[in-house]
Amino acid sequence: MTENIIDLKKITVEFKDGENQVQAVKNVDLQVEKGDIYGIVGYSGAGKSTLVRVINLLQKPTAGEVHINKQDLLQLKPVELRQARTKIGMIFQHFNLMKSRTILGNVEYPLLKTKLSKSERTKRATELLKLVGLEQRKNDYPRQLSGGQKQRVAIARALANNPDILISDEATSALDPKTTLSILNLLKQLNETLGLTIVLITHEMQAVKEICNHVAVMQKGEIVERGDIEEIFSTPKKKLTQEFINIATNVGPAVEKVTENPSFQQLTQKQQLVQLNFIGQSTEQPIISTLAKQFDVDGNILFANVEQLHEETLGFMILVLTGENQNITKAIQFLKDNQVRVKLLNKVDKKEVQA
Repeated sequence: MTENIIDLKKITVEFKDGENQVQAVKNVDLQVEKGDIYGIVGYSGAGKSTLVRVINLLQKPTAGEVHINKQDLLQLKPVELRQARTKIGMIFQHFNLMKSRTILGNVEYPLLKTKLSKSERTKRATELLKLVGLEQRKNDYPRQLSGGQKQRVAIARALANNPDILISDEATSALDPKTTLSILNLLKQLNETLGLTIVLITHEMQAVKEICNHVAVMQKGEIVERGDIEEIFSTPKKKLTQEFINIATNVGPAVEKVTENPSFQQLTQKQQLVQLNFIGQSTEQPIISTLAKQFDVDGNILFANVEQLHEETLGFMILVLTGENQNITKAIQFLKDNQVRVKLLNKVDKKEVQA
């Protein structure tokens, strides 16, 4: 049985806003298994950053329990808490590097209060810079580095005390897509080589899709949906989750363009505009030719995309089905019977049909 390295129970965080009491986090449970990469997604103000700061008690909860690495952090004495915090590294959107220190000096800084000698600190910091691919830049200063390189330094610094947990709080939000992907790949590599448990805080489902095994979606201080990444992407239940996934897979913009196109707003009685989501073996089936041969229904593909999530393949498609009404109905039922999720796009009520 896999153990939970993070176990938050009934966490509530309240703040004073003038005369009002605001709940930033509302009665949230969160369990993260040791060695996992867990994504927490939400728009600004959802409470995700507040929640993760509870993990190392940078934010003390108003109510709830915080168990990290089998320790009840709320019961620790100040000295014990400081020691526990060394095993939880954090990286942020704006790097927080010290301009007056070299790259080596920045990585070495968390080690200054340890019992390591100067030579041992230098050796450790150099090893970490090599790990993130910046050993040759150790004598440079932050101003000489690109945004992606600065984030790599921040990651190396967060690893200085050999943490068990690494929290990434919007760490890729200020980076371009190519650099973002390189940082995410680095985090995945660290997870695999060091056995790090990573909690990724982001407002971009695209980042979660790249490296996470599990994801929780937050809204107004609550987790509204959670699960493994394949489940969430293939069968999202909440509207907010669907919105995030549609953006990450480019399905949302495609649906918007198609449904706003006058050509597809006036389909005939023998046409149906549909969105298909399919997973696993259903992605390998020749859907269009099957519909034509078995049901005499033609499919005009307007959009198609395939995503690879770990070992699972997900497919997304928008198409116009053309044929007799009863044949289209049978074709849609056939799709549902074969684990294809069908959404009718040119119906007034936008009714969603699920298997």
